[in-house]
Amino acid sequence: MKRKWIKGLTVFTVIAGLLTGCGSTGGTKSMMRADSVAENTVAPQEYYDAGIAYDDYAMDSAAAEEIAVEMPAKGGAAAANQTQDPDGLTLLEEKLVYHCNLDIETLDYPATMTSVKDTIAKYGGVIQSESENDSGAGWYYENYRKTSATMHNYLEVRIPSENYDSFLSELDGVGKIINKSTSVDNISQRYYDTTSQIEALKIQEKNLLAMMEKCETIEDMIAVEQRLSEVQYQLSELQTSRRYMDMDVAYSYVNINITEVMEYRQDSEPVRRNTFADRLKNTIWSTGKGFLAFLEGLLFLLIHLTPYILIIVVLCVVFLRKKIRQFIEARKAKKAQKQNQNGTTST
Repeated sequence: MKRKWIKGLTVFTVIAGLLTGCGSTGGTKSMMRADSVAENTVAPQEYYDAGIAYDDYAMDSAAAEEIAVEMPAKGGAAAANQTQDPDGLTLLEEKLVYHCNLDIETLDYPATMTSVKDTIAKYGGVIQSESENDSGAGWYYENYRKTSATMHNYLEVRIPSENYDSFLSELDGVGKIINKSTSVDNISQRYYDTTSQIEALKIQEKNLLAMMEKCETIEDMIAVEQRLSEVQYQLSELQTSRRYMDMDVAYSYVNINITEVMEYRQDSEPVRRNTFADRLKNTIWSTGKGFLAFLEGLLFLLIHLTPYILIIVVLCVVFLRKKIRQFIEARKAKKAQKQNQNGTTST
């Protein structure tokens, strides 16, 4: 009888302990279990690497544990990194961003600007910014005649990528292209990495929203809301970044620098020989051209200074007339006195 009583007391104690443990830790365990599901559950998605998509499937915790048990028997991590079946690979579109810088000289600035803007509109482009300046201050005079190039314009243009090559080809005739540089940025890796992160965060957001409906305490609800706000903030940033990348891929960058000139520069011919006679001839020729340019500049300088020289002469005549007359009379008297002294000496 005593043994039965002791045995019944032991069973009662074990049952009471189990009930107490379940009551105190049930909410925490359910919260930890739900958070683990939100972060670690793998839903159907694609993993992107170097332009290749790998399809994976959802697995519950039991399947994950079964795989974890089987992997050591098959070689551990090495078996997980084996090459995928080529039939399960999907080639992804490359994300390319095109850039072009153009320096154009023109003899007819208004006509060139009209042609460039018409070409931009023709191919569906957008002018992001335009900076035009005129270095000729003489435009403000009534009878001004333009004798030098003064206009300059810098355009930042976005052109649809499918029209990029056609647009550049048509710009060849608007003026003389003196410099052209192009480049291509491949952002495929960054783009698909961002896409993968977005999909993972969307899964976490969905699971957290489901957890929000099942929260039984205020503490659990606050913890879920805090994590949900962090996930939504990261998701918003990544989606914005991907939209910018989509825009860069869809619209190429073309920077156009247009300069007005009075005459096109001559393309230098390659030197095929370098003998003494050639060097002497080139030196004499370049020296003669430099001297003629100096004389031309001096002549134009004298022409520009002629009005000022005349004004200075007139002012000297008006204000220094008396002094000039006295100076002339003094010179005449001194000269006459010197002549008289020479005549007296000779007699």
